[in-house]
Amino acid sequence: MFDHTVVAVHYESPHQPLMDSLAELQKFGAKQFTLVDVLRIDDPDDLSESHREEARRRLQQKQDDLEKAGFKVDIQQPVGFPAPELAKIGRGYGAQLIMLGSGGEGLLREFYHGSTVLELARQTALPVLMERIHPDPNTVSHGEVFTRPMLTTDFSPKAAAAENLALDIGKSHGELYILHVTEEDKRVEGQEQLEKLANKAKEQGVEVTTRIESGTPARVIRKVVEKENVSLLITGKRGSGPGREMALGYTAQQICRNCPCSVLLVPNEQGIWQR
Repeated sequence: MFDHTVVAVHYESPHQPLMDSLAELQKFGAKQFTLVDVLRIDDPDDLSESHREEARRRLQQKQDDLEKAGFKVDIQQPVGFPAPELAKIGRGYGAQLIMLGSGGEGLLREFYHGSTVLELARQTALPVLMERIHPDPNTVSHGEVFTRPMLTTDFSPKAAAAENLALDIGKSHGELYILHVTEEDKRVEGQEQLEKLANKAKEQGVEVTTRIESGTPARVIRKVVEKENVSLLITGKRGSGPGREMALGYTAQQICRNCPCSVLLVPNEQGIWQR
């Protein structure tokens, strides 16, 4: 499923929680990681020789640790901006996933801010796993991203790829929570679609919990995530409107900005616009 994952790191940021989670991907087929530290072209400190050398040394330390754990690992230090460089490397390596951490303003430098996640999601046709890096010890521990996965879907054609990937994750993990947010007058139709998807999951040996709600999707999703202590939210990232500005839907943007759990953004089967 995730044989090759591109992992964004920056040695001046607390990326260790992200690194601690990589072994968890092993049960989802992880065999190879490419560790990427983007040296920002607009940051003189990043481009200094001492910074390059220290960043390289720390990348090599992580490479050695992961190789000892049985993974194939290479490292990259491109110069540029995070989102386009990560998208380019992911595409060039034929990876199945791009993974990065996000802690929000004030905790980490811009490289890990939600804005980078959103820009990356707009530029790549690969799934993007944004792991929350929490300072709160009461939240889900690192290395437990997949312990409580939840799929949110509107059952549109553009959500099909997210549904399929969620089912694959459910098969590997054993359980899956499915949430559908719809308008009040469409609940009957929504319930039928929800039961159909749940039955498909059960046929594959997945223990399923379903829920249907009405309201503003982003708000409802966040409320359910918090109440159910969801560790990973799986969602399609494509908007329903025309034009490239809709390459990332409004609900997906709000989820990335506001949901307290990790988020897996999945492109539709045709991929999305790439710059």
